[in-house]
Amino acid sequence: MKEPDLLHTPAPGADQFSFHIRECGGGDATCILLHGFGEGGYVWNDFAPRLPKNYRTIIIDFRGHGNSGEDPTGNYGVGSYSTDVLNLIQKYKLRNISLVGHSLGAAVALQVAAAVPHLVTDLVLVDFSLSTEPDVSENILSQFQEQCDGYSSLAEYAAWISAKRPLTHPRMLGHIVDNALRESADGRLVLRVDRRIQQIMGTGSARADDVRPILSKISCRTLLIRGRGSAVLSKKEAFDIIRLLKDGQLHEISHAGHAVMVEDPDEFADAVNQFLLGPRTSGGGL
Repeated sequence: MKEPDLLHTPAPGADQFSFHIRECGGGDATCILLHGFGEGGYVWNDFAPRLPKNYRTIIIDFRGHGNSGEDPTGNYGVGSYSTDVLNLIQKYKLRNISLVGHSLGAAVALQVAAAVPHLVTDLVLVDFSLSTEPDVSENILSQFQEQCDGYSSLAEYAAWISAKRPLTHPRMLGHIVDNALRESADGRLVLRVDRRIQQIMGTGSARADDVRPILSKISCRTLLIRGRGSAVLSKKEAFDIIRLLKDGQLHEISHAGHAVMVEDPDEFADAVNQFLLGPRTSGGGL
């Protein structure tokens, strides 16, 4: 499946390690899209062209993911990813920013919003959990390692996704299959990631140890999106997160689990766009 017409650009990280971004649009507002663990910016291929016309959209591949290179120092995690995004914001003098992050990307978005509250107008956290149960983390790591071991064909990978992630929307299946893999030295197709990123999950969390104080300091409008079938974010925890936010709201996507934008891309796009086009508050983005 052909990706949207996006400009591919290397972006310098704070430690001079370049990561990969794609851009589209040219509006006065900026929307930065941040993917989850073991994925890449391709998860936003369906969503990016559907953002309101007044947005310049920037899709980031975190270092060690997607089209970004492998960091020789293995400097992977919420801290380094957040610093990369902040460096990008500073270099390009971005303002009036909306951050949309899924899972790991949501943890990064929180750190960024807390660091530059005067630049961030809106925050969208997609199926973000404060604490992942051990069995959930183990399942994520197990699936990640399976993908790293590789496939003999794109059809085999498509069959794996259909079996392991049956809620994946057929349209999104095409985006993933066409963009998630690379050919290894032995000719097999493997996930386009550095296997060392699993240390992010191996430390017990893809997030900072305690983000509750950060949540309570977030002043911009915040939308928490939960997949109704999510095994990562419970409904109770979702309400707990909303209570910590100064200006938070919750939206549940009916036919989705954890990978909301991949499993129900249409309802996801509608929910985010309605939020972004909704009434403004006085905080942030001035």
